[in-house]
Amino acid sequence: MARRRSSPRVALTTLDRPARVETDGADATVELGRSVGALLRPGDVVGLFGELGSGKTTFIKGCALGLGVADARIVTSPTFTLLNVYRGRCAVYHFDLYRIHSPGELAEIGHSDFFGGDGVCLVEWAERAGTLLPDDALRITCTTIGPDRRRFELTRAAGAGGAQGAGGAQGAGDPERETS
Repeated sequence: MARRRSSPRVALTTLDRPARVETDGADATVELGRSVGALLRPGDVVGLFGELGSGKTTFIKGCALGLGVADARIVTSPTFTLLNVYRGRCAVYHFDLYRIHSPGELAEIGHSDFFGGDGVCLVEWAERAGTLLPDDALRITCTTIGPDRRRFELTRAAGAGGAQGAGGAQGAGDPERETS
């Protein structure tokens, strides 16, 4: 697993192998999200896991920028509406499952119309989706490791490439560590 600490410009070149990245502050978290968003393609589903305040929404702001959303200020957590839609180079579907109590509630709002469709789905509180989260979803575990420090662990199921595919791997197998 590649280990990185954020620098002012965090850049991932692939989503095909596990990575662990630590960020120092919201700006670095947005930059990491932007790097990931630039690699996402229509049909991708990204599940974010983590406690309240672990950086999920801040990371999604960056993903939205990487997906071509013009202004990160419009990206807010849809805690009460469950879904916000943003326009970028493709549709960006931002789910917040904090208030659902079972995967059946996600099915009731028609998740299957979005997952694997014409846009990218970014899902906060993805653990609440249960088995409805696609097997090939990019899973990102967000952890608070200090007042302004966050750790993001990115994984995909073995053999799952999502819509992003196998391109962009550089230095596969070389652990990297960047410091800020």
